[in-house]
Amino acid sequence: MYTEKYYDFVRAFDAWKCSACGEVIDPVILSNRIRHNRIPVG
Repeated sequence: MYTEKYYDFVRAFDAWKCSACGEVIDPVILSNRIRHNRIPVG
């Protein structure tokens, strides 16, 4: 995985992107996965 910068309408943020499958994990996705504890991280 490597970091990549993404932009929305208001801000810019860094997210992790998998070089094998293309999955993107940003801070919001990560916090939702931890909160719901349904989908394994990583």
